[in-house]
Amino acid sequence: MAVDVKAEVLIKRTPEEVAEVMFNPKLDKLWVRNTSEVYPMRSGLYKKGDKIERVGNFLNKHYSAKLLVTKLVESKMVQIYADEPFEMNIQYNLAPADEGTKVKLRITSIAEIPFNTPIKVLSKKAEEMIEGDLKRLKKHLERS
Repeated sequence: MAVDVKAEVLIKRTPEEVAEVMFNPKLDKLWVRNTSEVYPMRSGLYKKGDKIERVGNFLNKHYSAKLLVTKLVESKMVQIYADEPFEMNIQYNLAPADEGTKVKLRITSIAEIPFNTPIKVLSKKAEEMIEGDLKRLKKHLERS
């Protein structure tokens, strides 16, 4: 079995305003749970081919993830490959909505999961994590 979890939220900002935060790796610590350090290899918003190192904890396991931006549609979508805490694709989607931007986040595993935790428990924890991430993103953007 694989991890495949999704979360979404409506943020009362334009897609461009959301992308300014969500697509900027230097701002990950504002909204990505359990991220302690982020090291982009260049400054600015994501571009296809960008490499980033993200350090954090997941299920009490410390990781230092190597991220690679594999797809990008400006102010609309970013897909990122990550090698830790398990191999996965992370996808951010932004779409205009009546009162702002519909933000979707999806994580899918692409290899064997190196945890002894049952996949249902692991998936539930990942889903709770990304739901919390989007709540923090919304709170940050709507109070700005």
